[in-house]
Amino acid sequence: MPELPEVQTVVNSLSKLENKKIIFFESYYSKIIYNLNHSSFTKNILNKRVVDVFRKGKYILIKLNKGYLVCHLRMTGQLFLSDKMPENKNYMRAFFKLNKGFMIYNDIRKFGGFYYFNNINDFNLKVGVDPFDKEFTLNWLTKGLLSRSRSIKHLLLDQKFVCGLGNIYIDEILWMSKIHPQRKSDKIKNTKVLYDSILFILNNSINHHGTTIINFTFDNMKTGDFKNKLKVYGREGLLCYQCENKIIKEKIASRSTHYCQYCQK
Repeated sequence: MPELPEVQTVVNSLSKLENKKIIFFESYYSKIIYNLNHSSFTKNILNKRVVDVFRKGKYILIKLNKGYLVCHLRMTGQLFLSDKMPENKNYMRAFFKLNKGFMIYNDIRKFGGFYYFNNINDFNLKVGVDPFDKEFTLNWLTKGLLSRSRSIKHLLLDQKFVCGLGNIYIDEILWMSKIHPQRKSDKIKNTKVLYDSILFILNNSINHHGTTIINFTFDNMKTGDFKNKLKVYGREGLLCYQCENKIIKEKIASRSTHYCQYCQK
């Protein structure tokens, strides 16, 4: 699933969407709209002008001159701009005709889709604090960890706590922080290391356009290259870059988790 850096990469690629007007919408999959029926969704977005495109957690938010068009890519969603309709429509699940060009939504597994909200506060109820929100401070994180007693891997996966992190980046962050993924959150002493690691890893991945392992693409089939920078995720059985013992992979918090049992305590 695309995580914060991948979604930010898509948002960056949609910058030319600003000031475009949506003049037609069509979908080819009935479940692609989450909170409204097709007719109501279409009525709310047609002839609306795009004011801004930004991100919250793993969600893409397209601010219109009235309301918000919101997209979640889930596992294999791809949202991109095109001057013309693609010839290959095998995985096209929806498209938005603009006053100039198109916005295309492809999705192999059909898990992703769209919302429409009149008010941004209605959307904000769905997610926690974004690592790039002004609310995300060292003090906030420290208080949040101390007030809970959950495994740190499980807690960081909770989108109601911190939104945007997923399996790849949590493994990378915990390895850099030298924190075992099963460590209880209220037992973590050096929260500054964790806080700094979160921001460092996310910013570094954004600078490399995210991580493409299988499906992630942006701007019509471009790929991210942060995969080449991964220190622990996907490296089970290989040697840890810090201590040269083997990286372990096991299921923690119902997710495949990669860590070094010698470096991470």
